Amino acid sequence: MNNPYLILRVPPEAGDAEIRRAYLDGVREFPPEHAPEQFQAIARAYELIRDEPARMRYYLFNHELPGATPVETFANYCAAAPVPKPLPFDEMKAFLRACSTT
Repeated sequence: MNNPYLILRVPPEAGDAEIRRAYLDGVREFPPEHAPEQFQAIARAYELIRDEPARMRYYLFNHELPGATPVETFANYCAAAPVPKPLPFDEMKAFLRACSTT
């Protein structure tokens, strides 16, 4: 199985909209009437990573990715996910004041 991110030419951190745009660009470039093999590869790649649940299934159960078990692969995925930054001090102070008044 080929890497769907390489087939669609998107980075692994791409969102739903970017993946859909890449899929539509690929379909325009390789329509099923003129290039059925390339179209099928693009369609399969899109099905694997089209939305967050599909990408999670791909990360968990694709054996080409690093990780001996689905749990290890999931841990690697979580470690690579962006970490939310804490609120700046002034915003945190305003938030806590708003919480205390309710």
